[in-house]
Amino acid sequence: MSLDTTAGAKPASSPAAGASGARSGGTGTGGGQGTGPGGPLSTLTVRGLGAAVPQALAPAVLAVLLIVFAVLSPSFLTAGNLLGVLNQNALLLLAAVAMTVVVRAGGIDLSIGVAIDLAALTASALLADDYVAWVAIVGALLVGLLVGAVNAFLIVVLRIRPFLATLSVWFIGGGVQQVATDGGSPIYLSRGSVPDEFAWLGAGSVLGVATPIVIAVLVLLIVWAALERSRWGRVLTAAGEQPTATRIAGRMAGTSMATAFVFAAGIAAIAGIILAARSNGFVANSGQLYVLDSIGAVFIGTTLSRTGRPNLFGTLVGVLIFALLTNGMNLVGLSFYWQGLARGVVLILILLLGVILARDRSRKPLT
Repeated sequence: MSLDTTAGAKPASSPAAGASGARSGGTGTGGGQGTGPGGPLSTLTVRGLGAAVPQALAPAVLAVLLIVFAVLSPSFLTAGNLLGVLNQNALLLLAAVAMTVVVRAGGIDLSIGVAIDLAALTASALLADDYVAWVAIVGALLVGLLVGAVNAFLIVVLRIRPFLATLSVWFIGGGVQQVATDGGSPIYLSRGSVPDEFAWLGAGSVLGVATPIVIAVLVLLIVWAALERSRWGRVLTAAGEQPTATRIAGRMAGTSMATAFVFAAGIAAIAGIILAARSNGFVANSGQLYVLDSIGAVFIGTTLSRTGRPNLFGTLVGVLIFALLTNGMNLVGLSFYWQGLARGVVLILILLLGVILARDRSRKPLT
């Protein structure tokens, strides 16, 4: 923010100005009031600190988790454990990145898990039929994109609300899995039937870093560039925040929404491919495990923005909070049943405190 120090200042030739400056200990420029206690500069400083408080909530919670579990478990902050946490939650990060795109466009996608599952099913089925790795990968990506295209058609063309449209696709996708696998029977791939290049996606490494982590970070960076540095991202954001104004201005809000759902489903399909490579097969409805946590991570991330805008850095913080909370509870020996409760409590506290602090900041004048 720039400060206009000439605004409201009296001319230097004014005797009153010179006297005022002398009395206030100023330099004779008439601007001493901008630097003294209670002046505009200190007011803006306090105002800036007050505005930053809600945005610091999620990082503060993340820091508290690191400190608490580091004290409770000596192995928590070891490099091996932290890399393991990132590897285990790479799929959650991909699902949350996909969800961020959709929420940024003003929608919601309950079918992210369906895109993950159907991509994993397609890749596993093709490999089981002795197709080469690239065919399985391309087939899985196409099926995932098809899920996004169905969502886009229902929402943009038929004008069904995103929640209801993606809920319908969720039910349909679950049924497709049951039909395709004779009631949900898993597909297990033997080591010999999985090409090395496909197995590398789930269990390989790049310079000592697990491949799923590398892929998830690369996808996050690409999506960040698309959202923050491209015309498509600007239109998508405007369509999500002001759809009517965007439409009136001539920008294609409907097209932006459609591409958001297709783009998100493609990201989810990447997660499905990694899931199949990691587990050497397919288990029905495995992708559904990531849906609710990805939504929670996105909305934790919105607290890092003054305007409540979904952003990928905030989403990453949300994923890390869930990941470290689960890992820390495992290390200290807490039951699995407490983990869902803990995630829910942390989510509510962050969102509730963010709302309260933002409300107090807007009501209380800072002078």
